[in-house]
Amino acid sequence: MTNTPINTWIKTVKPVATWILIVAILVQCAWSSFAHFVLFPTGILQSLYYYTGSILHPTFTGYVLLSICMGYLLCYIGGLRAKDFAIFHKQILPAVGFTLLAWAIIQLSPLLSGDALVVDPIWSEQGELMHRFSQFFIGQLFGNALYEELFYRALLISQFTILFLKKCSTTKALIFAVICSQLVFALIHIPHRIVNGIPFDQMVAPMANLFIAGLLFTALFLLSKNIFIPVGVHALGNRSPNIFEQCDNQFGLISIILIFLAILFWKRICRKIPKQPECR
Repeated sequence: MTNTPINTWIKTVKPVATWILIVAILVQCAWSSFAHFVLFPTGILQSLYYYTGSILHPTFTGYVLLSICMGYLLCYIGGLRAKDFAIFHKQILPAVGFTLLAWAIIQLSPLLSGDALVVDPIWSEQGELMHRFSQFFIGQLFGNALYEELFYRALLISQFTILFLKKCSTTKALIFAVICSQLVFALIHIPHRIVNGIPFDQMVAPMANLFIAGLLFTALFLLSKNIFIPVGVHALGNRSPNIFEQCDNQFGLISIILIFLAILFWKRICRKIPKQPECR
């Protein structure tokens, strides 16, 4: 899909029945409330995390359970395939490279404000290395970030575009699909924000921030045509394993701008790499 326009990919996506799409969104809503108000407070997943030597992060375990339900609904009943979620194995390695580049930019970002790079002393604490490994790699790259990008970006954008194409032009359908999918992305996070102490009457600003974040992840997806790139950036935004203290605000405006510049530079390099002639 690297050299394939997003619109062309969407045309190859298998349309899922509208009722299945609605049920999937409702299941996502129900799961968000259940997970934050019932499942996580029980401490069951946290106990499993400790029993596995800080490997199976609770976030990962929760998303495995959700993925089983969604997989049955969308893949078994709906008949969707890996490519319908923009999953192409050849895109994994380039995405790993870009994620490493983005992480390096985040680590060096304090230099832009004139700060010295001071190693975070928390790394010296016992078990911190495994804890951060589990948070970033298990909880985010293979859990929250991966699931949310596949669901809110790949699935909802493609399926909403297919629905809107019945009434709109391709460009308008894609724009409406992006707006609707990222509204869903923001609103489904309300239970998480309530658990984190944000009153319901003060929810507008956090929801706006989430909507904007969703648009940024969408832009990364549409620009790169690689769903694994926003997965990596999303994981860094949530739980970047930062070496230096000053990187705690790593997902600020400067880092976002640098990441966008990096992806444009990345695309420029890829275009200049000569293609190998096919063997016959």
